[in-house]
Amino acid sequence: MKASNSRQFSSVAARTLKVVGIILILSALLDCIVLSLPGESSDLLNRGWQLAAATQIVDRGIIPLIGIALLMTGFWVDSSSGVSIERRNVWLDLRFWALLISSLLGLVYLSLVPVHLNNTRLELKDALAQVDQEAGQAEGQLEAQLKSAQFKTQVEELKSQRRTQIAALLQDDGKLQQALKSPEVPKEWKAVLQESKNDPKALDKFLEQQAQELPNQARNEIRTRKQQKEKELRTRSRNSSLQTGITSLLLAIGYITVGWTGLRSMGILRFGRRKN
Repeated sequence: MKASNSRQFSSVAARTLKVVGIILILSALLDCIVLSLPGESSDLLNRGWQLAAATQIVDRGIIPLIGIALLMTGFWVDSSSGVSIERRNVWLDLRFWALLISSLLGLVYLSLVPVHLNNTRLELKDALAQVDQEAGQAEGQLEAQLKSAQFKTQVEELKSQRRTQIAALLQDDGKLQQALKSPEVPKEWKAVLQESKNDPKALDKFLEQQAQELPNQARNEIRTRKQQKEKELRTRSRNSSLQTGITSLLLAIGYITVGWTGLRSMGILRFGRRKN
């Protein structure tokens, strides 16, 4: 009685594993096919679409492998419980198709590795060229602004505002001492405040020096933004290459190992054997 119940439970478990495995395999394959369909035929040559499709397919790559493992486990449960597996044509054997799909998926994921790495490299190259072009345009616009009368007017207005602010501090000793002690006031401002008490021309020299440094500061800001964008692009490209590339390689190893080992155990693949 116990043996009968155990065999019945094993049969149910095996059938459940097979059904769940088949559902996982088919749903994942359908998902990959849908993701591989471009919105337009021209998208097939679009590098951005290729990168996005490869990333999504790799992210879902473990699901069919789990389905294949569940399906094969279901057959193993049947075999372990004493249920005889009917010998049938290999084309009608679910194990053959599961292992064949595993082998094909392994080759697909293996081919995705160099393709994705090359697309990532080319995408980074184009993005860096775009950043360089934008920085060049920004510098060109800046140089044109520096030569304009409007910029000179803005500089004189800025000098006048700062001269008024410093003069107000020099006339109020309390505010002056407060500014000298404040950590928010830059050191160069504190130095000119102290010098201006004895040398009125120190303020004019300081303001003139700052006005001369404005163009370089603007250029440095453009170059700093350019460097930050380049760093972000390189980091993003490196992470994408490592994450998607390594994951795709691991999936390829897993699928090929499962598929080829299984097909060999079924007698379909014969490696290292010669017929006499």
